[in-house]
Amino acid sequence: MGLYTHSYTERFSRYRADPESCNTCPLKAECTPADSGRVLMRSFDEELLERVRAYRQTEPYEKALRKRKVWVEPMFAEAKQWHGMRRFRLRRLWRVNVEALVTAAGQNIKRLLGFSGMGPRKLAQAQALRPSAPTSSANRRLLPGSHPRSLTPLLARFSTG
Repeated sequence: MGLYTHSYTERFSRYRADPESCNTCPLKAECTPADSGRVLMRSFDEELLERVRAYRQTEPYEKALRKRKVWVEPMFAEAKQWHGMRRFRLRRLWRVNVEALVTAAGQNIKRLLGFSGMGPRKLAQAQALRPSAPTSSANRRLLPGSHPRSLTPLLARFSTG
């Protein structure tokens, strides 16, 4: 098979077999239906691709994939689901980087609080720690943002129960 052409924009070389030898071959039907001979394409980076294909069969690569599945992908999924990272709100590369870093910092802080025991508590703990709703007018005056004409005190309006 001789070199037929190069494509530098698509980064591959084309090799074409001689049509006479290709048409007389008994395995032509399995190889190609064309009468002009078989054409093969090989990437300029084929040596690197072969090295990567060989590395993908090794145990360290499989171990790295297993670790990524447990440690990395859930973080991306959380950022996408809970932190609005399906699309970036800002434009320009540096602003997108800042937005991603702020989200990652928030995730890290959430993890730190979870490890230290200061994170979100279970529902029963939160129920026990919630202060009772104030009912007297004296307590209503102490709450910022409550108006004397409001029917419910501020804490009762934002109750989680």
